[in-house]
Amino acid sequence: MRQEEGIVIKTASHDRAWVETIRTSACEGCASKGSCHASGKAMEVCAINDAGAKIGDRVVVSIGTGTLLKMSLLAYIFPVFALMTGAGICNVLAPSLGVNASLAAAIGGFGSLAVAFVVIRLFEGRIAQGETYTPRITRVLPGSTLT
Repeated sequence: MRQEEGIVIKTASHDRAWVETIRTSACEGCASKGSCHASGKAMEVCAINDAGAKIGDRVVVSIGTGTLLKMSLLAYIFPVFALMTGAGICNVLAPSLGVNASLAAAIGGFGSLAVAFVVIRLFEGRIAQGETYTPRITRVLPGSTLT
């Protein structure tokens, strides 16, 4: 489980809170990055408030390793796979269509890459609405409330 420390800066509803954390490289592949508002190294993320944290509490925000792995595969491996598949298919079909194989591979590869990014964007919107891929506040650190 990936965990980060942060400070609750506002509560959105009875079960959600905005937490300010320090942006890390792991944030780039996260499905919930659409619900984050990053400015420089600090970022704000809306998390499910399982621990009942209040404004000013220092908290631990967690996201499952499996979730992080799935989102990393979607963000990094899927586009590369789409690029290679599109290029390979068009390279094989080019001679039967009477087209230059290299040109067909380039067009097919970049075309399938563009489709992959559209699919990821659509999938990201659906993920942001659900709770499965949303970070959770798992605990409030002792003696951490700001006054």
